Amino acid sequence: MIARVTQEDLVDILQAFEASGFTRLELTLGPLRVAAKRVGAADGGGVESLASAAQVVAPLLGIFQAGSHSNAPALVRPGTRVQADTIIGFISVMRKLTAVKAGRRGTVAQVLVEDGQFVEYGQTLLQVSTQSAAAESERPESHCVNAR
Repeated sequence: MIARVTQEDLVDILQAFEASGFTRLELTLGPLRVAAKRVGAADGGGVESLASAAQVVAPLLGIFQAGSHSNAPALVRPGTRVQADTIIGFISVMRKLTAVKAGRRGTVAQVLVEDGQFVEYGQTLLQVSTQSAAAESERPESHCVNAR
């Protein structure tokens, strides 16, 4: 089990990064992912970004379907705001569709699979940037609902 990471912990990590000679930081602790990149000296040498992203994983193996039906536009793409119950896609197994929900509130940061791609159980489908990921200590389960 991973200990909770507090806001103070994140501030300490970023202060240590700023004081170091490193130009880039990537840290993953369970569902929390922190990434920071030093901006060039002309920009003041501060930290460019801090991102917390949680993974949404496939609840079963099958064919990922990004839209509500074949050839439909994707339900989510980078920048889409999602709630915990937002359906982000479907997984098809033997012509039965299972809806995959985001499982958390945030903004889609990156979609890692393509429409029609075979996915395995537990494979990361997309990443959701959250503002409260630091307060969470366990990786959330993907929620699934059977659909027609």
